[in-house]
Amino acid sequence: MLRFAVYDDRGPAKDWPLDAAYLIGSDDVAVPGELTFKAGHIRCTTRANHTVGLCLPYDAGPLGRLMLQTCLLPDRDRPYLLSLEVARHRLKTFIAKSEEWQMFEIESDHPAPREWEKARKLFAQALNEKDQIQADRLARRSLIHAVQSNERLALAHAELFLHWRFGSRPAPSTTLGVRIHTGKDTPALRELLTRDFDILVFPLRWSELEVEEGRYDWAPLDRWVQWAQTQDKPCVLGPLLDFSKRALPKWMYVWQHDYSTCRDLVYEHVERVVKRYGSAVDMWNVASGLNVNDNFQFTAQQMIDLTYMGSLIVRQVHKGARTMVEIVEPFGEFGAANKNAVAPLTYLDQIVQEGIPMDCVGVQLLFGQKGRGRETRDLMQISSLLDRFLTLDLPVLISAVGVPSEAPEPGGGWWHEPWTAQVQSRWVSRAFSIAMSKPFVESVIWSDLYDHPSSDLPGAGLVDASGRTKPALQRLVGMRKRLRKPLGPPRRLLRRVSTGPADA
Repeated sequence: MLRFAVYDDRGPAKDWPLDAAYLIGSDDVAVPGELTFKAGHIRCTTRANHTVGLCLPYDAGPLGRLMLQTCLLPDRDRPYLLSLEVARHRLKTFIAKSEEWQMFEIESDHPAPREWEKARKLFAQALNEKDQIQADRLARRSLIHAVQSNERLALAHAELFLHWRFGSRPAPSTTLGVRIHTGKDTPALRELLTRDFDILVFPLRWSELEVEEGRYDWAPLDRWVQWAQTQDKPCVLGPLLDFSKRALPKWMYVWQHDYSTCRDLVYEHVERVVKRYGSAVDMWNVASGLNVNDNFQFTAQQMIDLTYMGSLIVRQVHKGARTMVEIVEPFGEFGAANKNAVAPLTYLDQIVQEGIPMDCVGVQLLFGQKGRGRETRDLMQISSLLDRFLTLDLPVLISAVGVPSEAPEPGGGWWHEPWTAQVQSRWVSRAFSIAMSKPFVESVIWSDLYDHPSSDLPGAGLVDASGRTKPALQRLVGMRKRLRKPLGPPRRLLRRVSTGPADA
């Protein structure tokens, strides 16, 4: 059992929401456990036979309300001070990533080490402070500087690797894409897509395609796919397999506990879609979020079987087509509440071990919404998460990236300021740089072209409901234009500059 003392501005906290909180084990994998709050303390109990930490939404002052975590901590009788442990983890992260990225030689006047040193001094004061309330205040100040140092380091690393990756050659012509809801089709949207985007992604929801059992409405998707062909724009279509509540037809629930029949029906649907659009699609999103397992319940082997089936159909019908498997909640919070779920990297490892053909891994990075693993994360967490996919030795497509342009329902957190169109624009420029600095990331796909009622992330579109473009669009297009020509050598950030990504 772990206990954490928590304080607000008046003293011991009288309330502390734990809706999005969860326990975390080694390799940042969520573990089941019970969290309760009482009398200024968070109590954490788990059956795990190893040390765990706590991850939860936390107020980082001017840096935002972010999902932050503690280090893995041993059980003890007296409570830990939560603010101190969250700050400790961020100080440790800076050291770990500096070593991993070989950035200990960063210039001493750079903001990253300066902020870290401020955080370290405040942390030491908090650690030695006898008064718990004062210690909490010092720890919170330390945390602000620690998160700031982490973000500064992540951005410095991104800038270096962008220059190393594209210093002498431009980025490929498939750098930027966008997801398009097919329900709206206007000349203005088509003109925008022709001018500013390289890849067109058409999300495929079974419930919207097969409007009644046995009756398909192909017309909206047909129009868009045919137009994309005339514009010679690469297309991504899918997911073919998506068992989330938003995607599955209601009539399929009759077969929820009959895997054999369910599989047969899925086979027929996937084959029908692939045969219709096979020659027009450059990449198929075969499966999305199967490992979350939060609607239909599958065993781990059934998840692999469905993934294999989808990949096999694509390759039989459309020889030469590329296939992708998509991870929708990459931080894996769902594993804390669902013992039948499979952690993202574990699921992908199983696919590789089974020899299922996969040309690319899709990763969604959607933030600013309560639930579904979309509580706001800071830039260092995004960069560190993407680094984990390097071990797969497969290209990565950021298959949906986005944050809202206005504050949605409470609970999703915020970054630096509550969400506005201007904050969305600042966030996208930094997130895009971090993603494209990773040598294994092929492309970045924005989550929605325009705002619409069935948006996966409300308010994240680049065009608002009245047809006006948002500042984030201009920022994305500017980043794309910047990478259209070589960036040249990196600006000197390190006292001893290594020769390139291979050294890091």
